[in-house]
Amino acid sequence: LEWMFWEQYSHEPYVAVARFQVRYAGKPVSELERRLVERGKGALQRLEDGLGLSPFLVGEAVSLADVALVAYTRVAHEGGFDLGDYPAVAAWVKRVEAALKIT
Repeated sequence: LEWMFWEQYSHEPYVAVARFQVRYAGKPVSELERRLVERGKGALQRLEDGLGLSPFLVGEAVSLADVALVAYTRVAHEGGFDLGDYPAVAAWVKRVEAALKIT
């Protein structure tokens, strides 16, 4: 539950909002509010750090926490975030997509 609450208050408000502004509102990444970008990067770094402990967010198998967080994380690049800066997150996205058979 901790990861799912965190997604709603510390991940989605930044990663998803940046994605909306770039992809749907047509705003250039360079014009995104600095605070939005910083907090989005902070959220991705928190995921990166959390994934250093196990292959999935709460252990050895995919859980609802992974499902909740992979949705916007896997398209974070559409908001100007480079998952190449977060290799554990990028690898985790691939594991979750494989486990859930997402293409």
